[in-house]
Amino acid sequence: MIKDLTIVVDGVGRRAAPYGVRLAAMLDATVSAVSVLPLVPFQTFAQSEIRYDLVVAAEQDARAQAAAAVEAVASAAREAGLSCETSAICTSAPHAPQRLAGLVHLSDLAVIEQADGAAPKPTDAYLDTLLFQGARPVLMVPYIQEAPPRLAAAVVAWDGSAPAARALGDALPLLRRMARVELVSVTGEPVPEATRWRAIRHLARHGIEAAFHIVPGRGPVGEALLSHVADRGADLLVMGAFGHSRLREAILGGTSRTILASMTVPVLMSR
Repeated sequence: MIKDLTIVVDGVGRRAAPYGVRLAAMLDATVSAVSVLPLVPFQTFAQSEIRYDLVVAAEQDARAQAAAAVEAVASAAREAGLSCETSAICTSAPHAPQRLAGLVHLSDLAVIEQADGAAPKPTDAYLDTLLFQGARPVLMVPYIQEAPPRLAAAVVAWDGSAPAARALGDALPLLRRMARVELVSVTGEPVPEATRWRAIRHLARHGIEAAFHIVPGRGPVGEALLSHVADRGADLLVMGAFGHSRLREAILGGTSRTILASMTVPVLMSR
């Protein structure tokens, strides 16, 4: 069950909050709004010979922006009849990720807006924190998302890995609400029938009727997945994050990075 949903905001992004609040209303979940706006260490300003009063003013502005960001979520939650807790993290950059991760640990799902390379925002720096330190599933909302949550059809990327298995388990509360669920394997090799049958049987035991589809691996896995999601008109993509080593993903891009850069529907990732 998803009963405790955390929405990470920064006052700049505009998609995570409305999507997260509406999803919480659908799930009858409590909302926790968290904003992270790290403060620049005083030493940095001192080295630049910036006046102390300007440093204080900058910190006050950051705290005010963080407070306003979470209050906007709380207001939307109240309008939806939901309770909402707020936390504004304003501390030096080395400590902000740890505090964010600690808050997310006691949550069922974290919601954050996808990074937009053309318009960077503060929360872009914290996706890795959520995935690698948060220990909870993360739902990324596309920065182009305008429609409210629609839990009608889901595609689950399945490669048999531990992250894929974890993502599948974390997504069960959402998959139970879907009219159509499809497990997808992108591969150049045949997938054993026994493997497909076990995956379908596992979901059936949770009351989820699903189909298994194999996408021929003629190109990059991430592009094949996104194309299939679009073709099927899915509302959600579920997948394990960073299936290869983190270094390999950082250097070569990898499936996770492709999805994160080009997603057009919300993506639930677990690791």
